[in-house]
Amino acid sequence: MQRRAAAIYVIFFVLVAIGAYSLTTVAQQPSVSVDGQNYSQGDTIRADGTQWTVNVMDGEGNLSSVNESARFTGSLANNSSLLFSEGEYRPAPNGSGGGAGTGTGSASPSASPGGPGTPGTTGTGVSTGEGASNDSATRFLVAVPNASGSNGSGGNATNVTSFTLRQQFETSERLREDPSVADVTLTAENGTQYVRYRNGTSQRLDEYLPAPEVRNVSVGDSFPYKNNSTTVESINTSGATLTWEGRLTRSQDFEEGTNVTLGGTKYVAHFPENSTLTLSENVSGYQAEQAAVAGFNNRILGLWGIVIISLFAAVLIIALAYMPVRG
Repeated sequence: MQRRAAAIYVIFFVLVAIGAYSLTTVAQQPSVSVDGQNYSQGDTIRADGTQWTVNVMDGEGNLSSVNESARFTGSLANNSSLLFSEGEYRPAPNGSGGGAGTGTGSASPSASPGGPGTPGTTGTGVSTGEGASNDSATRFLVAVPNASGSNGSGGNATNVTSFTLRQQFETSERLREDPSVADVTLTAENGTQYVRYRNGTSQRLDEYLPAPEVRNVSVGDSFPYKNNSTTVESINTSGATLTWEGRLTRSQDFEEGTNVTLGGTKYVAHFPENSTLTLSENVSGYQAEQAAVAGFNNRILGLWGIVIISLFAAVLIIALAYMPVRG
């Protein structure tokens, strides 16, 4: 009697498993099909005056555009450092100050009639190169007149039309290279620094250092900055604004279902084939179809769960039915 009942339950669970499996074989998965423009590899799209090139491969891709005359801007902060080498300036690495002996010689901004890249007051040029990959780079400090308010204007300078680049010296490096002086400076109680000669004499540091090279840069000057033909657009007490033209490449990467914005219009990316891209404005419709596909897949997973559980229950019942009974 026990095995007969077990056989009935086994048949029941097997029939349930067969029924669930049958449903998985006949169910039709909904497809995603949205209206839109189709594109292939190398096709172009023009939106708001920008031409985009379509790149598609293996069900994903990107849109790229190139502007050969894009306008870029940069800034030079007051009291920041620049390195000058091979006729061009570049930002000095952070945390690499010019040492205790920045240019404190007798040169003044008014003594420098030259433009950027043209030496004004000629001092004894010193290679400083600290923190730079090129040991021949010379360090300059950006200084905006009246930026500190030292002239009594309270720091609110107006009509600033130029700034200066004042050469900086790496004091410790110069002292190490000079065999006639000690490697360190002495500081008096009033803060004045001195160079100590090995013969026992000393000299003020600002007198020991050569006159720094000073260069004037005005609004409208061409400024050789980071491999660009740059123009000084404006100057204020915080620093200078630079502008230049160059090549700008923009790219938007996408895959199935990614939102893409072109010319202010939002599209959804769909790949009916691996080498074909469809851009559709019907974003909500695409999302609804994707939700239907996800719901279908969840139901299929549920049916497979029924198949597995039913077959497991049938096997378990058979095993229990044929277990030996004591007595």
